[in-house]
Amino acid sequence: MKPSTRTTLLKLHRWVGLAFAVLLLVQGLSGTLLVFREEIEGIIHPALVVAPSETRASMQGIVDTVRESAPQAQLQRIKFADDPTRAAMASLKLENDTPWIVAIDPYTGEIVRAGSYGAWPAEWLFHLHDTLLAGKTGEIIVTIEGVALIFLAVFGIIIWWPGRRRLKSGFRILTGQGADRTVRTAHRAIGAAVGIVLVMSGVTGALLIHRAALQPYLPVVPRPKFDVALSQAPLRPVDTLIADARVRHGQQPLREVRFSGAAGQVVALYFQDEASRRPNATRQYFYNAYEGVELGRYEPAALPPMNTAYDWLFTIHTGKAGGLVGRLVVLAAGIALVFFAGSGVWLWLSARRQKRARRAQADDRLVRNAA
Repeated sequence: MKPSTRTTLLKLHRWVGLAFAVLLLVQGLSGTLLVFREEIEGIIHPALVVAPSETRASMQGIVDTVRESAPQAQLQRIKFADDPTRAAMASLKLENDTPWIVAIDPYTGEIVRAGSYGAWPAEWLFHLHDTLLAGKTGEIIVTIEGVALIFLAVFGIIIWWPGRRRLKSGFRILTGQGADRTVRTAHRAIGAAVGIVLVMSGVTGALLIHRAALQPYLPVVPRPKFDVALSQAPLRPVDTLIADARVRHGQQPLREVRFSGAAGQVVALYFQDEASRRPNATRQYFYNAYEGVELGRYEPAALPPMNTAYDWLFTIHTGKAGGLVGRLVVLAAGIALVFFAGSGVWLWLSARRQKRARRAQADDRLVRNAA
């Protein structure tokens, strides 16, 4: 690489990093904590840990309890954890679109915790990471930040590249030669080590945000949506719909139930897809809750390859695709991103101080020579 090209790339890397330093710091911190969100929530909210039992509360009983606890809110979904000792989580939305989250013991049907962001700091953290708590505007900002992260990681590796023969020395962190030298070599070495993971995070994060907008331009089958007119007829018990789905499609564990429509008249049942390699893969069946009939389905095995690729995005982004090792890698990359944001600003400020000091020394020499 020509020295002039490297100098230009280094300047771009520096100024893009400075421009996005605060946002990268926020994303790094929030993403790091979210990698082990479930474990952290179990610690800060002990009530989420429940005692397993041979019998479970009826699904309809859980639905009724949740709705009665917040009659002013609309129930959107109830999600069941893989861990049998964890409470089920119900997501509702208040009239002002504020989320309301209820945790229920799936065995007793009792509510163990409820509230909005104040009661669920991890949920607040997730929305901070996802949209900066700024809705659509936040999504745009996070997308631009993701592109900036990709740029910084890719061109950072290009700037760092020492050549094949000196590759080992490129990962050396120098100590004992001043803090600036240590921070600078650490910034370069760690950046080279986790750069690919950061590119992955930026790409998958941006694609996840704009998944729905990109679908019309990709060879994918969209998840079906159904409209069922409101009726005076009673809604069928959710347990009846679950039983029908299991008779038709097999005895798979229930992972989530979603409700749409003003009265929750469209019910989507998410069953674990044990045939899939993706840890959180589900087979989804949609029901008319008035008539108890299946409206449609979304089964990964019957979908085009692009659907499979897109469904893997969240699993890859969170590191769950690689199990515990994958999550630890993403955790390390998140911590590194926090370090890059801080060390980049440190190095810039240090360079400014050194430049001012050199200028002051030059001025002093001119004064002495003039005298």
